[in-house]
Amino acid sequence: MQAISHKTSVTAIANQHGVSRKFIYQQKDKTIEAVDQAFEEIIPGNDNVLFYLPVTKTWIAQLILCLMLYGRVSFRGIQQVLKDIFDYDISVGGIHNIANCAKSSAALINANQDLSSVKLVAHNEIFHHNKPILAGVDIHSLYCYLLSDEDQRDTDTWAIHLLDLQQQGFKPERVIGDDGNGLRSAHKMIFPDIPFDYDNFHLSKLLMETRRYFRNCYKSSITSLAIIESQMEKAKMKGSSSQYSRALGEARKHVKNMAHLSQTVDTLVSWIEHDVLNKTGPTLSVRKELYDFIVDEFTQLEKIHPHRIKALCVTLKDKRDIALGFCDVLDEKFKTIAITHHCSLETIWDMCVLLRCELGGDAYGIRSLPLQDLLGDQYDDIEDAVIIALDSTERTSSMIENLNSRLRLCFDMRREIGHDYLDLLRFFLNHKPFPRSRKPHRLGKSPAEILFEKSHPHWLEMLGFTRFSRAA
Repeated sequence: MQAISHKTSVTAIANQHGVSRKFIYQQKDKTIEAVDQAFEEIIPGNDNVLFYLPVTKTWIAQLILCLMLYGRVSFRGIQQVLKDIFDYDISVGGIHNIANCAKSSAALINANQDLSSVKLVAHNEIFHHNKPILAGVDIHSLYCYLLSDEDQRDTDTWAIHLLDLQQQGFKPERVIGDDGNGLRSAHKMIFPDIPFDYDNFHLSKLLMETRRYFRNCYKSSITSLAIIESQMEKAKMKGSSSQYSRALGEARKHVKNMAHLSQTVDTLVSWIEHDVLNKTGPTLSVRKELYDFIVDEFTQLEKIHPHRIKALCVTLKDKRDIALGFCDVLDEKFKTIAITHHCSLETIWDMCVLLRCELGGDAYGIRSLPLQDLLGDQYDDIEDAVIIALDSTERTSSMIENLNSRLRLCFDMRREIGHDYLDLLRFFLNHKPFPRSRKPHRLGKSPAEILFEKSHPHWLEMLGFTRFSRAA
């Protein structure tokens, strides 16, 4: 530092410390170079070294699992990534062995999970290469407790899985599922006292498809009429319009019929979706009355156009009580609210109907005045209680449809999903945090954390790995 400041000669400094002048100059140059490097502006570049990574066989195993589960990469794709990026050769059998080891650990963890916390669940069957995969999920947390590929989906197959789940403490309060005979029969056999509600998703899907079909028929009839009218105009110019007169009349009549059918089906579907199957709505008795009226109207349309409408009528007649099963749940919750706040059950249902309006909107403000006068200071508390009851009541198994959509992405690249692959996939989905969600209680948490209400290590650490951490 004395040499850099130039306040003292190099000779004097060398004599003071008993060293040569050459040594002083060397130390001076080193110091200046170090200072220059310390304050040198770092220009970002693609070739700058970010950090060094100690690649071990254990680290390779973690990379293989992440590529397989996060990236849904095939074994041969993983093999090529390791060769091209890391210049590391590994056989398909080696990758298979690493995956098998992880599958065994995952299956053991899955089997030891306590399922007594599972309350409201959804069951379903999906297919991969014409083979059924039985699936079950907790609706609140999206925790998947059942994922198994089978040759059959009959009563015995479902019953065996339900018995196995029962050994893990599985005893839900309600089950939502479709009308699969095997699923419903097995549930009735193993859990005769637990309600099984029909999944309104499939009924709504059928209604939407029927509405779309008649809308398309109506548009097609208009197109056909336009074509015949064009042909009629050309024929008039040639003086031979009589050959299209009958066809034109029939086309106009067909358009009129299709307009009536499409508009009526539109109205009926809107009624059943918004007034009957909507959670915010009237009491069960009113819904049943409206439901029966809608079925009668569809029966009248069936006489005009039996195609599609006849099958829809049969489904609607068979599914009324089980499709409205969620109203029984709401009624029980509303009875509790009524007792707690010392008001009538009818008042709670009136609040439920009111909540169809947008909160804070003009319609809500006007229609809420009678209830505000009736309830007084209790109005806000009762409104909050009804909203909580509605949010905690499910009428569809849409959560398992959500699971199916995620599973499809994992299945598309794999023809063969057996040999415990589904055990590993289920473990991964249950212990991977949700990066985004509309539900605040799910954001940043894994399904297992939500269900069991406690944190857990990273899924790689649960499989026995130590994750790499960059030096500070």
